[in-house]
Amino acid sequence: MAVAQFTLWGTQCQWLIARCILDSSLFAPYLSQGKILFKGSSTVSCLTALLADTPMRICGRITKNGMKRSYAESQGAHFLLYERGEIRNVDSCLEQTLQAMGPDDLFVTGANALDAFGHAALLIGSSGGGGYGTCMPFLYTEGIRTLILTSVMKLIPGDLTRLSPQISRKKCNFSYGMACSLAPIPGEVLTESQAIESYARVNALVFAKGGFSGAEASVAIQIEGEQEEVEKVLHLVEQIKALPSQPPVDADSLAECTYPCSGCSQHRSCAYANKQTIFHSIKMS
Repeated sequence: MAVAQFTLWGTQCQWLIARCILDSSLFAPYLSQGKILFKGSSTVSCLTALLADTPMRICGRITKNGMKRSYAESQGAHFLLYERGEIRNVDSCLEQTLQAMGPDDLFVTGANALDAFGHAALLIGSSGGGGYGTCMPFLYTEGIRTLILTSVMKLIPGDLTRLSPQISRKKCNFSYGMACSLAPIPGEVLTESQAIESYARVNALVFAKGGFSGAEASVAIQIEGEQEEVEKVLHLVEQIKALPSQPPVDADSLAECTYPCSGCSQHRSCAYANKQTIFHSIKMS
């Protein structure tokens, strides 16, 4: 048996999860038959870029300025459908696409929060949950398998089933950026450990998190297995360390919102738009 330890930061973790899942046995059946519906996130965009050279539009994000969305409406896809070797933008027909999906199909999404009990959730900054709000009833009722690709850096303390009801965009009085709620995601969470174990016959453990001097949001991972399998993972890690430091998302969706923007009408309590009802001392940039 061989043991190896390595660290990856931020975007590298996203590339790792995407590469492992793309080459795994759990993903393969849906590539040859059935449908795969991808919801845009930075991790999922790594996957669609690898699969079909098609980066995705990201909407909500956390930046140094708070919880934000993209500044302008992008022409890039926030929802992509892969079927019979072809991929297409289904933003304009999302509900019809979901109506045609069932137990033989796959939904792939990222997450903004996960807990130690296997629950995951997305931040919701607009009324009704936007595109994910359209997806929710189908994911709960139609038997569509859901894979949730997310780093352990999204791990939060506590139980999301108890936390989520307390987080409300409508009862928030002040927010740097848009106030958000949490929406649960039913499905299987795949972090770095599960992704690696689906890629190679090793035992993978995340044993530390942190980072300094450009390596913030890093994770330390130990793998153990036969030497050939351990080296298979290490070869992949070497490839990932040579990839771009920015996730391959739609370029037009990179800029974050500033007041005023196309989403202002739906956002609540944003101090940058002077929508807060308390603490009006924020210095506007």
